[in-house]
Amino acid sequence: MGREERPTPAGVDPLGPVFISYRQSDGTPLAVALAWALRAAGVPVWHDQTDLPPGDTAKRLQEALASGLSGAILVVTPQIADSKVVREVELPALLDLAKDPAFTLSIVSTISRPDQPGMLDYGAPDRLLGVAAGTLSAIEQSPGVSGVQRADVARRLARRRLEHLRPAIADGGELVLDLQTRVPPFAAQHDAHLVVRLRPPMDGHRRPDARGLADLQAFLGQLPQLVAISGASQMRVRGGAHLSVACAFGAAVPTTLMGSVEVVDTSGKPWLLAGQAPSAGPERVLVPVSPPSHNHDRGPVLVYVDLLPQRSDAAYDDLVAKNDFASVVHMRPVAAGLLEPGEAGRMVGDVIAAVREIAGSHGTTEVHLLLRCPYPVALLIGRCLNTLTVHLYEWEDAVEGDAASPRYVPSVVLRSGAGGSPVDRVSAPSPPDSEEL
Repeated sequence: MGREERPTPAGVDPLGPVFISYRQSDGTPLAVALAWALRAAGVPVWHDQTDLPPGDTAKRLQEALASGLSGAILVVTPQIADSKVVREVELPALLDLAKDPAFTLSIVSTISRPDQPGMLDYGAPDRLLGVAAGTLSAIEQSPGVSGVQRADVARRLARRRLEHLRPAIADGGELVLDLQTRVPPFAAQHDAHLVVRLRPPMDGHRRPDARGLADLQAFLGQLPQLVAISGASQMRVRGGAHLSVACAFGAAVPTTLMGSVEVVDTSGKPWLLAGQAPSAGPERVLVPVSPPSHNHDRGPVLVYVDLLPQRSDAAYDDLVAKNDFASVVHMRPVAAGLLEPGEAGRMVGDVIAAVREIAGSHGTTEVHLLLRCPYPVALLIGRCLNTLTVHLYEWEDAVEGDAASPRYVPSVVLRSGAGGSPVDRVSAPSPPDSEEL
């Protein structure tokens, strides 16, 4: 869908980012946390920390406010009354944009009523910003102190985004989702309906930031409802992601929910799973490199999906040596060389057959899954993991404590098909110096 094909009222673009307006002195932690919650929910953000170019601040803000926004969040904290920029530059422009029904203006407030602590003072934004009574109190206000509250704000904005975009999505039948987990975000103009960005890895690390995985956990439980709101009958995912994140995304759109999901890799090649994964036939594209080990009759099992051209077994061998799995299977391609995207369905079918066979033979639904494969394959595998509890890992080579060699570290645990988010819990270790709101 080209950007020229949709109506573009001055300053309003249903595909544009959400502007965050706040007072830096006491609103920065909340604004940052809100920005990440929104990004994880597929809502792109304009935030001065990442998107304000050098130059005259007031002029640059005016340019941003006129650049094509889909909405805004006004973060109301006690010191916002001291912000001339909010009062004189941002708020007047946002109120003008809010006259357009395609623009969503929300307020996240930390101001409680003096007589009822914990209850929002809905008149505080008007008083603090010096506007007529009823101007801002008539706009939806929400608290944002907790992660649950911020996730709820993000969910509502994602829902409204897709409500505005539904006519165009339903007409083509395809929901486009742009996904990135490794690069810092910025408010570029996107033509995707949902633009998901997670906190990039901490400096020196490869695995996802555990806080970003928690944001993702909150969002994925809402993704099926957002798909329904969009009116889409199929989905196209593009970008790039950590493999545990890709697999979790797939688990949020199982084959029972959506028939066709196409994943476009970084070279532009599409990998498609339309309907159920094909049953593994006699001519498989993936096979175990040796018969599965048999340590115990019952208990958790491990499946290593190793599809890259060169084998890399050291971290896998180390994980197996340090854990007491009932059985272990190592899957590799039958043919040497690069994988063919057109074989995506057969690859997924072979993996799922191996997973269910080894789990069934040991009387368990608990599977530990190591993925070393293109991210489209990881996402499509996730679509077929219903009824299983799946422990996902990420490869890490950062030196931490006694760990100096590359290894697999826990990331998330999936329980898809159980209702709610397919991410049952975040198992990734939290950064020791992480800052929480």
